[in-house]
This record gives sequence, C-alpha cells and structure tokens, in this order.
Amino acid sequence: MKVFERIVLAVDAADDAHGALAAAVDLADKSNGEILVVHVHDLGLTTREAVDLETHEDAGLFVEALLDVVRQHGVKARGELRAARSVEVAGEILQAARKFSADSIVLGARGLGDLAGLLMGSVAYRVIQHADCPVVVVRAGAAPAVGEHGGAAVTSVA
Repeated sequence: MKVFERIVLAVDAADDAHGALAAAVDLADKSNGEILVVHVHDLGLTTREAVDLETHEDAGLFVEALLDVVRQHGVKARGELRAARSVEVAGEILQAARKFSADSIVLGARGLGDLAGLLMGSVAYRVIQHADCPVVVVRAGAAPAVGEHGGAAVTSVA
C-alpha cells in the first residue's frame, strides 16, 4: 500500500471545506505526511469578465486559516495561493500537485448534480480525469470537522 506523505488539499472558499480538511489531516497524520493547501483565487469565467469573485486578501486569509487548523493538529503544512479563470482552476490544482510531487490530492465538491456539473463543468471531475496520483473527493457536509470522532467520510476515490 502506498503511503500518502505529500498531500495536496485543494479547497474553494465557497465549499464547505471541513470534510476535505478532515480527510487530508487524517491521511497526513497516519503517514507523518505534509499538506500543501492550495486555493485558486477564481477570477471569473473569461478574461473579458475577469472580476474578482473574492478579494486577493480574503483568499490569503482563507489559506492562512486552513494552515492554522492543519498545524494545530501537528501536521506539517504550507500554503499556495493561485489565481485563474474558472475554466482553468483544475489545471492550476494539477500543476501545483505535480510541482509538489504529490502522492494524493484531496478536494471538496459541492455536488452540483449532473445538469449543473455538465453546464458549469466540475473541477473535481477534471482533476480526477487528469491527475497523476490518487484523488480523494469529499462532498460538502459529508464528514465531521477535524478533531471530531469518526474521521472523514470519503465519497469517491479515483
């Protein structure tokens, strides 16, 4: 069995990040691993419409808050903030994972459903299709917060 020592935690401020955070911390804790928290600051759908959906400062604070939680659980962590258009978010996550030599990627998913996922595209689906390592997808609200009993409820692994 492969040990997941280098874990990318890819989170979106719009997602409920607790489940993905719990899963990543659990994996890193069991393998004495390290987590790279990656947040892609979403710039919108097209360059013509490039409007910040969140401020760069808010995105940085979000990453720092997640790093604080990970480190409070004794897990080594660092953060990376990237910016991209909506259609490029998955590519940014994959690029960060390759650069980090990740053993696994953990990410949250809103579970938009088939129609919304088809129309808007699913970051999780694109990451699963193109990743060079296993991907753990945790649906929003599917797992307890870090530190609660029971670990993370993983809804799909690819």
